[in-house]
Amino acid sequence: YFIQSNLRYRMFSAPEPKDQNTVFYQIYPTDSLSNLEDLRFQCLKLLSDDLDVIWNAESFSLELKEATTLPHLCGKLWFDNSVDDEWYVVWLLQKLSKLIPVVIKVWDDDGCFLLIEAADVIPSWLTPDNSDNRLLIFQGRCVLIPLPTTPAEMVWLPQNMVSIEQAIECAQKVSQHLEINKAIDLKIQHFPNRNLHKIRCHLPMPLIHALTSNPSLISPLISAYLHSDNREIQHVIKNRQLNWGDTLDTNIEVTRCQYAQLYSQRIGTISAWPHLPVGHVDHQAHDLGVKIACGAEIVLAIADGNYQVDKEFSNYINRLKSIGYFDDKLEGSRAFTELMKKAEVFFQATRTEGSETSYTINSFKLKSLVTEANDSPSLCETYRDIANVQESDNDAWMDEIPSDVQKWFVNSRKANKIDSDSNHCEMTDVPEDSSNVSKDNLDDLNFKLNGFIDKISSHEGAEVPGIDLNVDDFMECLRDFRDQVDKAAANAELSESDDTSSICSESEEEMKEYMQELEEQLRGTTMSESFAKDGTGELDIDFNLVSNVLNSFSAETGLNGPASSVLASLGVHLPRDEDIGT
Repeated sequence: YFIQSNLRYRMFSAPEPKDQNTVFYQIYPTDSLSNLEDLRFQCLKLLSDDLDVIWNAESFSLELKEATTLPHLCGKLWFDNSVDDEWYVVWLLQKLSKLIPVVIKVWDDDGCFLLIEAADVIPSWLTPDNSDNRLLIFQGRCVLIPLPTTPAEMVWLPQNMVSIEQAIECAQKVSQHLEINKAIDLKIQHFPNRNLHKIRCHLPMPLIHALTSNPSLISPLISAYLHSDNREIQHVIKNRQLNWGDTLDTNIEVTRCQYAQLYSQRIGTISAWPHLPVGHVDHQAHDLGVKIACGAEIVLAIADGNYQVDKEFSNYINRLKSIGYFDDKLEGSRAFTELMKKAEVFFQATRTEGSETSYTINSFKLKSLVTEANDSPSLCETYRDIANVQESDNDAWMDEIPSDVQKWFVNSRKANKIDSDSNHCEMTDVPEDSSNVSKDNLDDLNFKLNGFIDKISSHEGAEVPGIDLNVDDFMECLRDFRDQVDKAAANAELSESDDTSSICSESEEEMKEYMQELEEQLRGTTMSESFAKDGTGELDIDFNLVSNVLNSFSAETGLNGPASSVLASLGVHLPRDEDIGT
């Protein structure tokens, strides 16, 4: 929020829907007599090696849907900001459909994103109104159910809306769509290799043991930090469970999306953690380390006082032992540990929607490993003895635009004849040393903010508590003024006479009249007192705009927020207090 007295401008969208950034999938066996429990076990067994990866948010799971006309397996995965996870799910489902006789439907909150990806090659008759259930995955390929073109095809091919029953039957008869599959293959051809980024970071010793034993635990730690606020962080630091005095450099792997978010999220100075200046050779390692450590403290706090999932998992492992799953392997050995990891993946993948979340399950995993490290000081010392820390991977990829994206932008501009100078504000380069904010800097900031408001902002986000303001009349007033300005601009372009100056002066007079009328309506409220005025008593719009943005930026205390997000989108990077101090 940008807050000025009773007036609040909401600069971010409404809360995300529950299923936003979520991929959904349904797996239908072609044999209606298949046992769903056996099918789920078979699916997870075939994919077990590919599921033990670092997910950005949630992991792949399957549950039974028996109480329907078509019993099937289904699942959903919240990938948050990592689209790579969504496409990895597509790769998993295609692999699965090659190995067992199933027909699979996959979509996300945008609809059938496979068709969106192949938008350049789909047939012209395909529209959002008739596309539902027309694209499925069968035998490792995407099949598109076409419209009938002959009387014989009209017997078995649907003409309009397609039910899922019709889709499953037709998918087994039609051929794959070569062009669509070619477009999809370009997105998933690098799998099962993941775009991971190795980082060097400074962490407490028990946390190093936990992440070495279970590298996938890094995801809930990063997620916990990214979705926390300053008060939560201060609370867990005050009641921390890790020994922040015993730390060591180590290497861990994260997804590129996680690294970009972790790197970009700013954190204020924490007294319990050594603060190194920005130019220090170990600054980034300490900066990343304290963020991960804060996330770990949040996850550990979740595990306290809740033993339901821990007990359920113990019972699950005991059942596996009773049926000989571990084959008398010595507990703690490498073979036993590998089997245990696969068992954990299966247990987590078979969690139903009504049970504890994977986030809670991971909190108990972390708690167990941290406790193990605290109870065995010699175990932590082994990491100190064998430490062979490498530098972080090059992160220049964050500043690169993939060549295919660049080509798409160029072709799009040519096709639509877009004049880039007239459609978006030109962002000037920001000097690396931004600690000296001069009048020119503020003028430039004011120019960009005005451009942002003209092109992006909307009246729908404004909240004016306690003020009786007729929004419809106000917007009608603004529309009338805009029409007048547009007419004046059109006349100015068509005429080269000296009348241009008089038209502009008339527009300025009309603007003053509107502003005076608005001030009269607000005169009986306290709102007008909250705005700064210039020497003539007129409202200084530019000063108020820049002042409010800077105050909001300062109130974020180093964390990401609406002000820093807006400024970053405009190419403006203001220094933090701690940066100025260094």
